[in-house]
Amino acid sequence: PFFIFGCQRVGSILLRPKLDNHPDIAVPLDTVGLWSRYEDRLPEYHNLVATADRARLVSDLLAEERIRLWETPLDPDVILSRAGAGTFPDIIRAFHECYAEARGKSLWGDKDPGNMLRIPQLVRWFPECRVLHIIRDGRDACLSQLEQSFGSDDLLDCACEWREQVWWVRQLGAIMGPARYFELRYEDLVAQPESWLRRICDFLKVPYAASMLQYHESVSKSVPDSKRHIWPKLDQPPRADNTERWK
Repeated sequence: PFFIFGCQRVGSILLRPKLDNHPDIAVPLDTVGLWSRYEDRLPEYHNLVATADRARLVSDLLAEERIRLWETPLDPDVILSRAGAGTFPDIIRAFHECYAEARGKSLWGDKDPGNMLRIPQLVRWFPECRVLHIIRDGRDACLSQLEQSFGSDDLLDCACEWREQVWWVRQLGAIMGPARYFELRYEDLVAQPESWLRRICDFLKVPYAASMLQYHESVSKSVPDSKRHIWPKLDQPPRADNTERWK
């Protein structure tokens, strides 16, 4: 599997539907820390020793809003069967694989900005996982965040958070190495989308698909109507001039 992340408002939402529009790749809507929160709750499920405990965990996950927003029928029995008598990461994998298969795809990814701070956890869950790190000019990222109703509302806090998170991910990326860590800039993605999507496909070891450039025509398949207000321009082609807005 692979994980997409970057600081708030850096363009990861632009990258997700592009990849999700690839015929072989499925990237559902952000789980917003769901998997991490449930790992902390595993003692409530007796650490998944018994089948009944695993079934209860799967049932509770299916009832979560972040999973329901995937708007894809997921059979609990199929998830349990695929996970087997495995660990919590096996259940995470089963959810994503069932989502991908429901959409006729074979490779799955996950996007959650908060995963920037969970890389050691992700690697523990999936030692073979790959990371896509998107970086946007910190000044534009902070400007965009200040315009939202979520995230930091203080410019200095936002700038410090951007600097520390980018530094942190780059350090871990250097440890993971180029076979498992890929970094791109938002500005490059909007200026040369095909070139950079080809590089990403090479990194993920899948053939390039031109359908990724038409992601804006299929937004309704990847973003629920109830969340479209957060990204009102996602159904439009990206604008190469949507950079250096801070000026």
